[in-house]
This record gives sequence, structure tokens and C-alpha cells, in this order.
Amino acid sequence: MKLVSVPYALGLAVAALLTVMIWKFLGAPVEMVDAPAGKVHCISYTPYRGAETPFDESFQADPARIDADLALLSGMTDCVRTYSVDQRLDAVVPIAEKYGLKVLLGIWIGRDDARNQKQIEHAIEVAKAHPRAIKAIVVGNEVLLRGEQPPEELIRYLTEVKKATGMPVTYADVTDFWVKAPIELSQAVDFVTIHILPYWENNPTSAKHGVDYLKSVLGEVAPMFPGKSIFIGETGFPSAGRERAEAIPSIVSQALYLRELAAYAQSVDLDYNLIEAFDQPWKRALEGTVGGHWGVFTTDRVQKFPWTGPVSNHPEWRLEGSVSFALSFLILAIMAWRGGKPDPLGGLAAGVGAAIAGSSLLLQVEHSWIAWRTPIEAGVELFVLAQSLAVICFVIPELTKGRNGMGPLSIAQTVAWLRAPDRASLGQPLYLGLVQLSVAFSTLVIALGFCFDQRYRDFPLAAFGLAAASLALLALNRGDHKRQPEGRHEEVLFATLLVITACITAFNEGVQNIEALVWVSFTLLAALPWFGVTRAAWRCLFARSGATAKA
Repeated sequence: MKLVSVPYALGLAVAALLTVMIWKFLGAPVEMVDAPAGKVHCISYTPYRGAETPFDESFQADPARIDADLALLSGMTDCVRTYSVDQRLDAVVPIAEKYGLKVLLGIWIGRDDARNQKQIEHAIEVAKAHPRAIKAIVVGNEVLLRGEQPPEELIRYLTEVKKATGMPVTYADVTDFWVKAPIELSQAVDFVTIHILPYWENNPTSAKHGVDYLKSVLGEVAPMFPGKSIFIGETGFPSAGRERAEAIPSIVSQALYLRELAAYAQSVDLDYNLIEAFDQPWKRALEGTVGGHWGVFTTDRVQKFPWTGPVSNHPEWRLEGSVSFALSFLILAIMAWRGGKPDPLGGLAAGVGAAIAGSSLLLQVEHSWIAWRTPIEAGVELFVLAQSLAVICFVIPELTKGRNGMGPLSIAQTVAWLRAPDRASLGQPLYLGLVQLSVAFSTLVIALGFCFDQRYRDFPLAAFGLAAASLALLALNRGDHKRQPEGRHEEVLFATLLVITACITAFNEGVQNIEALVWVSFTLLAALPWFGVTRAAWRCLFARSGATAKA
């Protein structure tokens, strides 16, 4: 069999070595400050799992689940923060009291005054029934940010709750809206509760500098509210999702920020609440992948990182590396079956490509697993995975043939076949044309999304990097990028749009966002096979424009 030939045997050895290097690098433990002994001050708690959501009015939390969750959390904190008392979330208070936990009891305030009043009345009942469990009552969360009530109504609600319970009351919002609010709002609370989330700030801050950013915000805000203590009602860092400037979500980033925050808070006696206890999948519908990954625990109640010692983004990197090598072996087998007979140098290149392809494929699957939110999105993820498999089966083997590799049909020819499929015309150029059309179209759709609505969209680097690079290498091997065939208007349109979207994305995201820059490079690679025809078309257009102007 070809796979046991010397070049492919060399490729297999290279693939094994490179795969180990890739995953050892990805899984390398990172040293960071240890969190001080003891418990974190407080942590946000909501019980939703899977498709459960606060927007489903029929949902009722299971008290047994709340009991199990608070039993787990009691080992790491003495306080939990809630946001509502409906959907049986009022059960948190008596169960927390059972475990000796204090509760920052949340009252959800929205647009509907009648519903707000119902929340307030029920919260007052709960607080009076369990006064020893209540640390304070949070009347409204980011209401001013959402523009759902004016400050005057919040003051009225706060006054009502304070008068009825005699307990400390506060209102929680991001710093900007506290600063804009009238002074009467701060006078109506016992302490000012602000949210500081380095990832979501207008100027996103990395986990490494997150605590320094928090210090600077506190230094600016505290003098604005004389006589009032400042409580950090929400702070944290996501463990997965898209990069924003220098803010890179990861397990290491989350651990770094939270552990440094705990150490700093102890040194200055700062009170804070972490967001949040458990990952909340429902938030992905609002904020993309990143929204569902702020928890210290996964939805399966597995702690993401230790509070002391080194932390790794891929603690199971040996297992992941083994799976990646198995994929690399299969990719090399496909190369040997469908590809050419490389020389030793070609076998070396095949091994490198197989290792990168195998690792990319596994990373794509891992990202798809945490990113999809709906059945439609699951279908899209499966389609993109099938696209990557098609690249492995049809494009990569052609790379082993060098300049003798076949090229794809034009877009027009491929579309013509799709309109009237003819089984007799099936062949490698058609397969390549279908793959290239799929990659170009899907890349363009995602690239346009980044141009017009990028805030919550992930950069699918693993899913599209392999496809873009493989098709670009095929074009380079064959010299297709230099050719200037006539009449390929579809290629000109695709390539031009891809280049334009790449420029817009680079401008929108800035040079600090490495993920965005890598995506931009992949977008340009997707356009590279049609560089020659596009250059010729634009030269012709400019020449005609110049001739018309002279005339």
C-alpha cells in the first residue's frame, strides 16, 4: 500500500511529532497568582440549563436542583446573588439559609409596571420570611442601560422596598449609567452597586490587565458618591467566545482575572460579586458563544480551573493530541489513496499538512459543540464540518500532485451543473468546483456578518483556515492565481467582495485583535485563486474608464 512507502512513512512520523508539539503548546500550563485561602465573597446564581430560559414564563425551577447547586456553591462562597423571584427562584432564599449562605436578593425591574409591582411585593414577602438570609435587596439590574425605566421610578421602587423591609437596598448598573443618573438615585440606596466587566467595556481589556482596569474605575467612581460605599455587583471574564481587541476569552484568562481579583480584594478589603456560578446556555442567543461561558462551573457542574497552581486551556491535551493524530493518520491514508507519489520532501510536507489538518478538524468540532444554539445553527455547523471533510477528501490529495494536480471548474460551470446535474459529468474538477464554491460562498456570508453585525459573532478560524489555505495552495501549485481567463465574472465578484470585507473587518476590529487579523488573512486566501482574473478585470475596467474620460 502507498501509505507504507518511504515518503508517507516519513510523513506519518512528522505528523506524530508535530501533533504532539501542537497540543503540548495548546495545553501548556500557565503559572499565575494563587487565590488567597478562603471563599470568594459572592457569586451570581441562576439555575437554567440546556434550553431553559428566563424568557419562558412556564419554566419553574426545581427546588431539588437549587438545593444541589447551593450545596456545591457553599464550598466556595458565603453569598449568592439572584436576579428575580419568579419561576420559583424565590426558593433560593430558604435553601441558601439552610446552607448558611447570605443572599443578595434580586428584584427584576422591566418595562411593565404591573409586573414590577408583583415582583416587588413577592420579594418583600420572601425577605420578611427569611430576614437572616438576606444580605441586601437589589432593586433592578441594568434597567437604565436597557432604557426600561427612568431614574425617578427606580427611586420610587427603592423607597418602597426599603420602607417595607428595613433591609439594605441597592440598584445595580454599569458605571456609565450610574454617573449619568441624578444624585437622588445614589441617595436612595444604602450602597452603590456597579458592574465592571473588562471584556465588555468600550475599550476591552485583557485578563492580564483586568484588575488594573478595575482599580482605575474604582478610583474614578468612588469620589463621585461621597458617603456611599461601592460594591462590585458583577465582575468576571468569559472562558470561551470571540476576541475583543486584547480581551481573549479562555479558561486561562478567566482563571487569571478571577484569581488576581480575589487576591487584590483581600488586600484592600474590597467587596465583590462574581458573574457567575454556572454557564448559562440561554445567554448565547443574546450574546453569542461568549454569553454562555461566564461560569466558574460548566453547565454539568464541573469546575473549570483550580484556584491555586498552574492552569491549562487544554488540560486533557494528551487525549486531544491522540485523537488529532488518529485524524492525521486517516488524512495521510486519503492522500496515499487519492493523491500522487511524493518524493521524501513531499512526504515531509504531507505530514505537516496532515498534522495541521487533523488538529484543525478537532478544534473545529470542539468549537462547534460549544457554539451552536438552535437546531438551525446545529445544521450550519454540520454543513461546515462536511465542507472541511470535503476539503480533506478532494482538495488535499491534489496538493500531493504538485503542478499536475487538477483544478476546479469555474463557478459558472459548477452552478450550471447544480441547475442540471449530470451523473456522467462527475469527476475531480467538478468535485473541486463544488468545494470551492461552497467555501467561497460560506466565507463571504460570514465575512459580511462581520462587516455589519460583528459584536457577538465568533471567528471560525479552525473551520475555514484549512479550507482557505488548501484551495490557495492548490491555486499556487497550478499557477491559477496568475491566469487571466476571460468571462469569469462570478470569480471577479466573489474575490472583490472577499477583499472588501477583509478590509472592513480589519478596520472595525483593529490591529489588537489577533483573531480578527487571522480571519482577514483567511478571507484573502479564499480570494487568492481568482487573483489573476480579478486583477485583469479591474485593469480592463480602469482602462475603459480612462479612455472614456479622454474621449
